[in-house]
Amino acid sequence: MDKKWYVLQTKPLQEKKVFEQINKKNIEVYLPFVETIRYWSDRKKKVKVPLFPGYLFVHADKNKRYEAISSTIGALRYLVYQKRFAVVKEEEINNIRISLIEPERVKIENVNLYEGDKVEITRGIFKGLKGAIVQFRGNYKLMVNIIEMNTTFSVELSNSEVKLIN
Repeated sequence: MDKKWYVLQTKPLQEKKVFEQINKKNIEVYLPFVETIRYWSDRKKKVKVPLFPGYLFVHADKNKRYEAISSTIGALRYLVYQKRFAVVKEEEINNIRISLIEPERVKIENVNLYEGDKVEITRGIFKGLKGAIVQFRGNYKLMVNIIEMNTTFSVELSNSEVKLIN
């Protein structure tokens, strides 16, 4: 059977536990993390948090997809998009992995995107990544929008690092 990347929703703050349980079942699972600074009243600390809180990706065929969620404590459901299981393209998973090579340049954005210019990065560590451009304070941000999850993350770039795609 054909393996696809499915989006699995977890209970709040249960992503890592769900990841570990599915991993023990020998099913490929991906949980991208990003570093952020958390503030408490007496201190601040760098912590790793999931890039997409409440979600992880399961790479499986139909049978393994079911096995991944069954008896997994903290797993809620697979996301459904237009009455089908939400599937993330391999290219999008690779784009996330490429982006996290330099995680300090990744910022989590809670915005809905509107149609903009399509671009491809031509230089640097993010070369080959594709997305939509939005001008922001003299710089550009490459917006990689994963529609099925209604989530966006951005990478700050200069206009010399991108080319327009028709």
